[in-house]
Amino acid sequence: MEPPNFFDLLAKDLLYAILDHLRHDPFAPKFFSQACKSFYALESTHRTALKPRRLDFLPRAPQRYPSILHLDLTLCPSVDDFALTALSLAWRASLRSVDLSRCRLFSHVGLSALALNCTCLLEVDLSNRPDLTDVAAKAIAEAVNLERLRLGRCKGITDMGIGCIAVRCGRLRHVGLRWCIRVTDFGAGLIAIKCKEIRSLDLSYMPQITERCLHHILQLEHLEDLVLEHCLGIEDHGLAALQVNCKSMKMLNLSKCQNISHVGIASLTNGAQNLEKLILSSSLVVTADLAKCLQSFPRLQLVKLDGCLGLESGLKAIGNSCNSLKELNLSKCVGVTDENLSFLVKTNKNLEKLDITCCRTITPEFISSLTNSCLRLTSLRMESCSLISREGFLFIGRCQLLEELDVTDTEIDDIGLCSISRCTKLSSLKLGICLMITDKGLKHIAKSCSQLKHLDLYRSSRITDEGIVAIALGCPSLKAVNIAYNSNITDSSLAFLSKCQKLRTLEIRGCPHISPQGLSNIVVGCKNLETMDLKKCRKINDTGIIQLAQHSQSLKQIKLSYCSVTDVGLIALASISCLQYISIFHVEGLTSNGLVAFLLACQNLTKAKLHACFEPLIPQQILKYMEARGCVLVWREKTFEASWWD
Repeated sequence: MEPPNFFDLLAKDLLYAILDHLRHDPFAPKFFSQACKSFYALESTHRTALKPRRLDFLPRAPQRYPSILHLDLTLCPSVDDFALTALSLAWRASLRSVDLSRCRLFSHVGLSALALNCTCLLEVDLSNRPDLTDVAAKAIAEAVNLERLRLGRCKGITDMGIGCIAVRCGRLRHVGLRWCIRVTDFGAGLIAIKCKEIRSLDLSYMPQITERCLHHILQLEHLEDLVLEHCLGIEDHGLAALQVNCKSMKMLNLSKCQNISHVGIASLTNGAQNLEKLILSSSLVVTADLAKCLQSFPRLQLVKLDGCLGLESGLKAIGNSCNSLKELNLSKCVGVTDENLSFLVKTNKNLEKLDITCCRTITPEFISSLTNSCLRLTSLRMESCSLISREGFLFIGRCQLLEELDVTDTEIDDIGLCSISRCTKLSSLKLGICLMITDKGLKHIAKSCSQLKHLDLYRSSRITDEGIVAIALGCPSLKAVNIAYNSNITDSSLAFLSKCQKLRTLEIRGCPHISPQGLSNIVVGCKNLETMDLKKCRKINDTGIIQLAQHSQSLKQIKLSYCSVTDVGLIALASISCLQYISIFHVEGLTSNGLVAFLLACQNLTKAKLHACFEPLIPQQILKYMEARGCVLVWREKTFEASWWD
């Protein structure tokens, strides 16, 4: 007689709550289901979202998970019409959304099966398929209940295909047509005429879009988000004729619309009393007239002027016109000074996010003013603000709600880091090219900022193992670490970082003392690594790569240039089912036969950057096969840097 399973006495609601709590860890639900038979069955029926890691798992998936609502196939680029048809039949009653944005082999046949079988389908992402034509658009139009559709970079679709979708899918609420370069005003206007429920519309980088289609779009009663980035066909004189009243609009993106001034913005946003976000990156001159235009938006919370020319009168006028801003982006904005920016932050004391990247005239005087005025600041980006001396960073510690700080390429030192350590909520800290910081300053961060998740120490050459060890012990929730180009870093750092089990991204490019043993330590301890940059780690050889292949089955991207890897190590990487991107230049011991074997074995690879010397050595039929499978091979002439082998 079998002993009783006490787990069977637990209420299902309690077990479901446990499963929901575990959903962010890709391995936890699997371990849960392996505990006992009842847990296995429970996890099967409760799971509603699925992101398969391998194509060969798909035939068994419907039997294992009968109630899938959301299907993400971005890790299975080889999904074809047969697979899509089979999945649509298996989950015909449950499937609500499917992401096909990385899949390369399906056609209109598979899309037609998906649309006709899954009558409850609400969301489809078909982005990044320039080969899809109007036939595919007509097929997906059979999904008449669609509410979200993304067609980004579907450059083969024209007004005819968009017309089919508009006529059949009247319930659409969110439509993305970014880079659909063959769609004109007619197609975009038809979407607005037929789909009255539209909430968000993205027409970015569509050269044939002009103000003529906006007449219909701006009459949509529920339109909240409109993205017109780099629509150069839209000009002031055409917008001036529009008679609209955009009461529902909350976000307008006019980035890189260089033919629009404050006159066009005023026409586009007439009556937009609910506008909260205005994005004008790299588009116009910041003048007093623009500020006057912004005064019409009492609920404006976000303004992005990065890359614009900022006149002093304009920036001051914005301070007068807008006093409810929570986010302001002035990155690379010419004309920003202490005086006009200090005035602006004093009138916007609720500011939460500020980006002044590459504003090279800013001094410590402004930082003092900012941290006195904006105590609610959660994000501050000030990369390459070269006039801010070491004293200026002492003021940042006043902003104790700060979660994100970027001081890349500045004069911050250990005393500054000590002050910043008072910001105990920090989750992202970028200290790249900070040549004055040492382990002493990093220890202050490690001691006080236990919630740190992202740390960038790129080319901060005075940091040693001592500082990294302190960070690893003090910040166990680290997800991304960049210690590239640091000759002081050794395997000891990786041994302690291996205790950070949530680590997803590790960049150790140009760390010459990292050995296979160090790599082995990190991959054994951090089994969820997704991105690794090992370029110019010349000691890394097949031994380390084989260990990586055995323990890092979640790896999606890897850079291996200038490593001591041979065909053996490269072929071992092909066993990683999630691997989608690899960069290999000047890898000692790599042959064309080894490269061919790797390409054929790595079934989910979508992009590989390779040295051009291998291109004529690979048979044409192999190249055609890789292209048909949806893998892009990028050939580059890269000059060998002999210094990395001295």
